[in-house]
Amino acid sequence: MALGAPVGDEPAAAVPPSDTTAAPAVAQAQAPAAAASPSLPALPELEPVPELQPEPAKPWVQAALTRKKIPVWAVPVLLFLPFWAIIFAGTLESPERDSEIIALGREVYEGNGGCAGCHGAEGGGGIGPALADGEVLNSFADWQDHVIWVVNGSPPAGQVYNDEGDISTAGMPANGDKLSAREILAVVYFERVELGGAAEADLHDLEELFEAEGAVPSQFDIGQIFPSTLTSLMASAGIGAG
Repeated sequence: MALGAPVGDEPAAAVPPSDTTAAPAVAQAQAPAAAASPSLPALPELEPVPELQPEPAKPWVQAALTRKKIPVWAVPVLLFLPFWAIIFAGTLESPERDSEIIALGREVYEGNGGCAGCHGAEGGGGIGPALADGEVLNSFADWQDHVIWVVNGSPPAGQVYNDEGDISTAGMPANGDKLSAREILAVVYFERVELGGAAEADLHDLEELFEAEGAVPSQFDIGQIFPSTLTSLMASAGIGAG
């Protein structure tokens, strides 16, 4: 019979567990408690810091920021623009001729000659016939006949007095005793050039006679025979026949 084997039906005696097998179990039970680290309390969740919004720009600041800037190259141009404007203005011709004969003619027409009162401020006509838009040139193709009309006035009523065959109504007064000879030459020049639209070159002889010192008398006598008188005056001044 083998040693330690059960005899018959007797159960085998329970063998008590060895100390060597119990020790690891105890160690395993105590290890987790010893190895566990202390836990920290959970931190509360913090709300995110809101982003700072820039202060809205004032309307005038916004307008200044969005306004188109002047290019750098334009600055000197703007600085010198007033000087250029003055220089440019000096190169322009005056809309009105400032010659002596025109100035005197306008003064007589609008002033002491009384011409504007009958023929209109712009020569459009009124009590007297129209002079503007070439009308005076149609009436008197030769400036010397125009001078005769201003000096002597209208012929007696019923007579033809101009190149268009118009009949006189004796409405034009004589001016030979009221205006000087130079004033009459000047107002005829003004009426033909400024109102009638004649070219100044066509009145070169008239202008030279006006400027001839000592050649023109102080006044034209009413009733003088023209154009022989004017032709004689121009010949004495060395002016070609006009």
